[in-house]
Formats: sequence, structure tokens, C-alpha cells
Amino acid sequence: MNSAKKSKLAERRWIPDGFHFLGPEESRNRRNLLQGLTQIFEEHNYSEITLPSFDYTSSFQSQMEAGESSSLLRSKDWDGFELSPGVDLTLQVVKGMATRSHWEENQNVYYVGRKIRDHKKRNASRREILQIGGESIGNSHPSQIISQVLLLEKLWKYSCRETSVSFVLGHSGLISRVFELLGWTEEWEGTFRQLLFTKNSTELIGLAARKNTPPSLIQILKAFLKPVAFTEFSGFEKQIVSFLSELQKEWETSEFRKQTATKEDVRNQIDSVKQSLGEVRSFIETWEKGNVHFTGIWDPALIRDVNYYTGIVFQGYMNAYPEPVFAGGVYNSLYETYTEIKKDACGFALHIDPIEEIFNIKK
Repeated sequence: MNSAKKSKLAERRWIPDGFHFLGPEESRNRRNLLQGLTQIFEEHNYSEITLPSFDYTSSFQSQMEAGESSSLLRSKDWDGFELSPGVDLTLQVVKGMATRSHWEENQNVYYVGRKIRDHKKRNASRREILQIGGESIGNSHPSQIISQVLLLEKLWKYSCRETSVSFVLGHSGLISRVFELLGWTEEWEGTFRQLLFTKNSTELIGLAARKNTPPSLIQILKAFLKPVAFTEFSGFEKQIVSFLSELQKEWETSEFRKQTATKEDVRNQIDSVKQSLGEVRSFIETWEKGNVHFTGIWDPALIRDVNYYTGIVFQGYMNAYPEPVFAGGVYNSLYETYTEIKKDACGFALHIDPIEEIFNIKK
């Protein structure tokens, strides 16, 4: 048995699945990578913060989708409160920065931390994820998001050189507003989101048909299942607006009239969808002016596994890697959850594990 195989067997025996020991050379390579990345943050006037290893489990549960709460690892402190290792680092950043003692400090911050989830052996090698992230508290304007994307682009080029990555854009509010248009009861929302995210056209359209959904709204659902390049977003928006106009007419007939909604309710819901589309359009226009080099893709069905996002969301994917290598978005309501002050906010995180191997090969 060769030494490399022996080493892997030894790690498997003495270290839990999904957690890894780094030797001297691996640790040196990681330090070199992180030093370069943190320097880029410092050059852009972001201040470093340090996150706790554990937090109250309840705070994570309140912000995660129902199906994801099972991924939390749990223990109890001496007072009987349930604790979990950091499963969502953005949440911990916002909680910490909402503390009164940090109100007057720099609100553009970055961190290096680990998030940990128990994936029940579905993906044990990714149970512990090291990430570096940046958050802007008090500003979520499209220009601020683009400034973060440009910063993310510099981080990517430093670590991965010319390795291509796709920037996939979504809008969490748009999905919620389309669900409101459907008029389904809340218990169907999880099913709706899952079918949309997995692009399960047959099941989604079949379910909509069984629920007597207006034809134009079914066409909207079909359009949501097809990602398009940023250059094609204008055509997508025109198509959806056209379907919405037809939808308003269809709902005025007795066959499809919503029993619990007035004409004004329906009109307001349609206007909300148009408003969300306008936010996406504004982002893409700012993107084009900002000279971003990522490959931009609009995916209306992009859904995050936490529920605090309120608008723009995004994820990055590289070839031959199934999970996102970076992620981010807007969360305008999270800050006021922990303080009496309302502050818009946006942020992103770059996952170190998948890019580390590329960095070590290309350095």
C-alpha cells in the first residue's frame, strides 16, 4: 500500500468525515492564498472582523429554509441553550455589527471563517467549508452591489487566474411575488420553490394545471425555468410583462377569478412583479457600465437556502464543479432584526476549498 493511500486511510480513521487536517505545506499554501485575498479587501477599505465559532441554534433556524434546518449540528451549553457552529456567516456578521459598540465603525467589513453543516453523508467531504466574505452594512444600491462584484472579480483573478466562472443572477422577491400571484396556500410554497429550483418542468406545470392556473401564469412559470444571458434579459422582461397583461384580463373572467383577491389586489401583485423586474434591469444596466468580466446569466429560478434575502441574489459556478464557488445578495431587513435601526445591506462570500487546488497549481 503506497504512502498516499495510507495517509488517506489514517485521516479517515482519526478525523470525522468532512473535516480535514492540513499539514505544514498545505497550511503554508493556504496562508499564502488568504494573505493575498485579505490584502485585496484591505486595499478596498474593508475592515477585518472575527466571528464566533458557535452561535445560538435558534438564530440560524429562524433564517433557514425548513428543509435545511436538519443540516445544523447541535450541542448545549451549561444553561441548556442549544448551540451550533456557524452555519451561515452573513447572519453572524450582521448580528455582530448590529451591536451598539460597532455603530460608529467602518460598515464595510470582511472575514475569514468556517461554516459547518451536517449533510447526512450526502456530501460528507463538504461538511466544513472555509470562506472569505465581504459585507456592506447600510448600502444595497445596485452600484454598491456591482462594486462588490468587481471586488469579487479581483479575488477570483488572484486565486484562479483565467479559470472561467459563470455569474448566475436571481431575485428572491420576484419568486415570492409570483407565488402570491398563484394564490396557493402557504403549505405549497416549499413544493413550488423546490420544483422551480430543480427545473422540474413536468411536475411544476402539471401541478399548476391541476390548480386551475390561468394560461398566462403557466407561461410565466415556463419562462422562469429557462435561464438566459444578461444580453437577453430585455426580451425576457418584455415577455413577462406581456403575460402579466394577459393575466389581468384572464382573472377578470369567472373561470380564473381569485376568490380571495380584489381587482386592486391583483393589480398590486402584478405591479410588484414589474418592480422586481425593474430592479434586475437596473442591476444589469449597472453591470454593463461597470465593465464586469464575469459571464452573466439571469436565472429567475435561483433560490438560496436562507430566507433573509430580499432582492438580488447571485451564485458563481465553474465547470466540472457542482456546487457554487461564491454566493451573495441583498438582505435589507436582517439588520433591524437585531436592533431598532433599519439598514439596507448586501454581501458575498467566496468558498476557499474549491479554488485552493487551482491556486496551488497556478501559483
